[in-house]
Amino acid sequence: MSTTQMIKSDVSEALHLFEVMGKYNVPCSLELKLDGLCDPFVGISTQPVKAEYLETFDGEGRGDSLIVHLGGSEFCFELNLSVSKHITDCQITLCIVSDKYAAWFSSDVILPEGIEDAKDYKEAEDYHGEPRDITMDVTKQENELIEFVRTLDFGDTINATAALYSEAEKVRGTRNASRPELTVEFIECARRLDELSKLIAMANDDYRSEISIMEKD
Repeated sequence: MSTTQMIKSDVSEALHLFEVMGKYNVPCSLELKLDGLCDPFVGISTQPVKAEYLETFDGEGRGDSLIVHLGGSEFCFELNLSVSKHITDCQITLCIVSDKYAAWFSSDVILPEGIEDAKDYKEAEDYHGEPRDITMDVTKQENELIEFVRTLDFGDTINATAALYSEAEKVRGTRNASRPELTVEFIECARRLDELSKLIAMANDDYRSEISIMEKD
């Protein structure tokens, strides 16, 4: 029986490898195993994949995360983990491990030029520092959203973020006595509304300047 020799990697390179899979439209499968269990806890066959780095601004002690979107599923990995890789002449394998689980991502067959791109990774700035310079395909609708956000003045930004924060507070307080498991979904929805509010705010030059002045005071 052959043994796969994994090579130590990091979150930044994992993002690069997921980007390569997306660039060449190569689907990916997942096998998630929990510590102490022999059988996989989650198994997903080949699905489109993309990943992103989520930076936390809330100051509440929750760390930044690696988010992997696989088909209709989303997996959030906090950064207290280790990453390893194995790249053959036609496939990429990534393993993300914590003390509680091991997540194995395996690509479908990749063209030789995709493998070249995967191996051509140049170490970026630390992912805790400045954002990486990542080329991203943007749809017409996404571009319209970006252009509109750039037109918002300070007052517009305050009003928009206040409305989102208010809605997040309403969602956070929602309870369903007959289906208590939905509470987790409400909490996650509120978190995403909070994150959207912060991203809109930090995209505004006047808002950032105001925050900078307040921090100096």
